[in-house]
Amino acid sequence: HSLLIEDELTVLIDPASDFQFLSQLAVENRVDVILLSHYHEDHFWYSYLFPQAEIWMPEIDKPALDSLDALLDAYRLSGPWREDWRKLLLEKFHYQPREKSRLLHDRDEISLGRTRMQVLHTPGHTGGSSSFLFPDQGVVFIADIDLTRFGPWYGDLSSDIDDFLRSIQKVKALACDYFVVSHEQPLYRGDIRKEADAYSAVVEAREEKLRSLLSEPRSMEDIINARIIYRKPREPKSFFDFGEWALLSKHLERMMRKGEVIEQSGKYRLAR
Repeated sequence: HSLLIEDELTVLIDPASDFQFLSQLAVENRVDVILLSHYHEDHFWYSYLFPQAEIWMPEIDKPALDSLDALLDAYRLSGPWREDWRKLLLEKFHYQPREKSRLLHDRDEISLGRTRMQVLHTPGHTGGSSSFLFPDQGVVFIADIDLTRFGPWYGDLSSDIDDFLRSIQKVKALACDYFVVSHEQPLYRGDIRKEADAYSAVVEAREEKLRSLLSEPRSMEDIINARIIYRKPREPKSFFDFGEWALLSKHLERMMRKGEVIEQSGKYRLAR
């Protein structure tokens, strides 16, 4: 989902929603600023429709959009996965390097005219992932803290599970009337504590399943084939295999830091 603010500056947050609407917007209205919550392709997707617009984004995430290889590195893509995604990013998502006119930081306060906006650094999904608070309207755009049943995504190089959990708590505590998210249900009204707690619980549920699996030594292939994230085999297999690896490797890193898991000869198991 995208969010459009029409004021002295017309600002479009994450232009990756409805192609027909955004195409019409590009013809009929001047968009001054494309505001990116983070660097993912499903958030910059239709930026190319607005070549005259300035790009504003979190400074921490800027390097990932400086080149296609930097973006592929940020996704931790290698081998066939990398080449498949290179083609996808160019042909479907129209990746092109763009100058970044303004780099954003936590607690930045920006006037768009009559509308005040505050930047909230809410990392975890990516290192620079940010939310945008409109205090006078009681609205906050929390992007990929999306409160879906699927749960959080934290598979990138800069992603961090514990940062993500803290960011969920941060937005949960906001006294806002409207929470706008990027996927599935676009808008939540009022108290989101129930949804935020259920969303956080997905992380621990994944880790508990992994913990049970690792009662015996398992290779990464075994872990991927357990389908902890997607629950069953899906097509295209390589895409979903990558998703399993991306998230579960983060869980393994976390569990190894805590001393819960050890790796020996390419296999992972619970520490005895």
